[in-house]
Amino acid sequence: MGFSRSATPAHVQDLLQQDGDLLRALVQDNAQVLVCGGRPMAANVAAVMDALLLPLGLSVHALRASDRYLEDTY
Repeated sequence: MGFSRSATPAHVQDLLQQDGDLLRALVQDNAQVLVCGGRPMAANVAAVMDALLLPLGLSVHALRASDRYLEDTY
């Protein structure tokens, strides 16, 4: 699990869930998602993103296929 590096650290995937409505709106507006960090964190982020995108009929796989979900992981 990855932690954000903010003044109040939290799991990245928890922060994504808190902003789910905003993320869905951004994706609907053709936003590109960039995920950088460790592979375990990226896997957790992808799982949360899949759940958030489900109501839109989208998935991480679909966004990857259109070059809208990019990962730089280690």
